This record gives sequence, C-alpha cells and structure tokens, in this order.
Amino acid sequence: MKSKINPTDIKVGISTLKTLRDWRVQIETGSKEEIDTLQKDINDKCGDKVTVNVHKLRNPRLVIYNIPDDISIENIEHTLIAQNPELNLEAGDIAKFAYDTKRGTRNIVIEVSARIRKLLIHKRVKLGWLICNMF
Repeated sequence: MKSKINPTDIKVGISTLKTLRDWRVQIETGSKEEIDTLQKDINDKCGDKVTVNVHKLRNPRLVIYNIPDDISIENIEHTLIAQNPELNLEAGDIAKFAYDTKRGTRNIVIEVSARIRKLLIHKRVKLGWLICNMF
C-alpha cells in the first residue's frame, strides 16, 4: 500500500499509521475530507487486495432511573416528548433496552445524539406521575 499511494500527491496529512495485532492497518488523518480522499484513492489503486473501513462514532447512551411500570420501550419516546416540552426533543431518539434492578425498580437505557445528551445530562424528566433522574 505504501508503494502505490503517496499522501503528498493526493494532499492528505497522515496523523498516525499503526499496524494492529491482526495485521490490519489503522490510518488517522486530520479531517473527514482527508479520510474520504484517502479512502477513494485506496479503493482505486488497491481495491482488490485491501478493504477500507471508516470508523463511525456511536451515539451516547443515557440511563433513566426508576421509571414507572406503565412506561415501556415502545412508548418512552412519545412520553418524553409530550411531558417535557422545555427540553425541545424531537422524534428519533432510540430506547435500547429496559432492565430491572435488585431493588425491584426499572431503568431504561436510551441512545441519543450528542446535542440531546448535553441537554439531558444530570436533568430530571417527567414520566407519568414520577420525576426520574437521568445519567
């Protein structure tokens, strides 16, 4: 790969080049545009021998503690939006799963965008007749 691709020719700055344990190569660049340019060049010149995987960030997860029993994974999104208009939430947040604690309470893990996480972190939300903590 080093013999076929010249970062200077395609005007890409390589921050890090690491060989991982399983003989994969990790390349880090400074921006998304540089990643796209490098990915296109690797696919053009070495596409038959090398596959390119671009790392994607996951959305952060939050836990809502002590939710009422009548709130389920299916209706948590609608309930959050309806009872907490001051948070300016929109549809599209994903409830991942619910779990029961040893004390008999239920918690729900939700996956939200980074912007919504900043709004919700260390806040209390209204769910049914209860006010629940979120971390």
